[in-house]
Amino acid sequence: MSKLRFLKLCLLGTGLLLTLFVGAPAQQRLGVKKQPLPAPAEGLGQVGEGVGSSTTPKPSTKETKPLKTDANETIIEFPTHAAMRTAWKVSWMTTNGFGLVIRGAWFKKAPKDPWFQVIGDARLSEMFVPYHSGSPRFWDVSYNFALMQLTREDAGPAGALLGSPPLVCREIRDRGVAWMDSVQGSRRGQTMVLWSSLNAANYRYVIEYGFQDDGVITFRVGSTGRNYGSREFEGHMHNGLWRVDVNLDGPEHNSAYIMEHIEPGEGDKGTAKTVVRPFNQGREGYEDWNALKFTMVSVRHAQKKNARGEPLAYDVVTRRMGNARHYGSQEQCTEHDFWVTKNRPDEIYYQKLPTYVTPRAPILDTDVVVWLSTAGHHEPRSEDGEMQKDTFVGVTPVMWCGFDLVPRNFWDRSPLYR
Repeated sequence: MSKLRFLKLCLLGTGLLLTLFVGAPAQQRLGVKKQPLPAPAEGLGQVGEGVGSSTTPKPSTKETKPLKTDANETIIEFPTHAAMRTAWKVSWMTTNGFGLVIRGAWFKKAPKDPWFQVIGDARLSEMFVPYHSGSPRFWDVSYNFALMQLTREDAGPAGALLGSPPLVCREIRDRGVAWMDSVQGSRRGQTMVLWSSLNAANYRYVIEYGFQDDGVITFRVGSTGRNYGSREFEGHMHNGLWRVDVNLDGPEHNSAYIMEHIEPGEGDKGTAKTVVRPFNQGREGYEDWNALKFTMVSVRHAQKKNARGEPLAYDVVTRRMGNARHYGSQEQCTEHDFWVTKNRPDEIYYQKLPTYVTPRAPILDTDVVVWLSTAGHHEPRSEDGEMQKDTFVGVTPVMWCGFDLVPRNFWDRSPLYR
């Protein structure tokens, strides 16, 4: 082990000891209830090589419409430049390891409508990074890395820094054309994004949650930073592993289903059909994504229906590069793409999923949690940096992975059309 790497690991260990003796880290003192630090899962691997960074703060530009932010709660009304049509209320917290965590999110479809809960606890449960040569194999969330302190430069001209120290950025973004037809013309959509950056030694993981004006929630994790020392050009994976407690109108009465496109259909090869069935026969377990079937997990409310008599639901729509499968020790959680469990709040570690599903509890008409993998393959390229006198200089452009929670029959008609 080099002297530099030994020194960095010693510094990391000293920081963890100070956390134990001094108390809660800074990002836990933002006006939210203090939460205990998550304990690392058993049997995890090495910690990466650290690289520091610094930026110069710049003034920010005021947003069109002021937003309400009460420590760990943010309310946004859409559109931000005109009379309110829809709104989101989002409760969030920050912590070492998991970084930015959503504690709950409620949507309002119209000014006089009540708040409708969509999700409870949602987080990046783990970031698994195995290298092609077999080692190292990092479980980066388990190392309890802290969040980066953000600057005005990070936030950009339209971003607002939240917290003291500032660990979260809130942005209002134009998301492009939401719809277009020959009657109403077109409408541009907006989204509120809350994001933080996990300071994972040589890497930075940008964790984003987006709350759109039409009720969609987007989940993204972006991998960037400095390629691992001595392995700068070795291929590896970044597995973003998520945990989402879907609470449609509250925690009770939610059911997990699988929706698949089947082609050809029965008989005529020119036909196709859609099949909807209970996830894993209605019990805790796993399912896999099939590109030919456009596999989606759909969480439905067991009682509430819209004007057409269709059950209110949200679909998990993945943005995939591919399916990751890893077969090392204690990596069974990566051998399937989707898992669903009954919600047990203390079960938050993705690596322990094979144990979590062993009760095979019913996942129909109850409180369900959806777990899923969003994997990215990083094959290093010259754009990641270069060697200059035995020193690697450069930065890896952000590689995004994630998924969307999309409303199905939540609305009675096209959102924001009239």
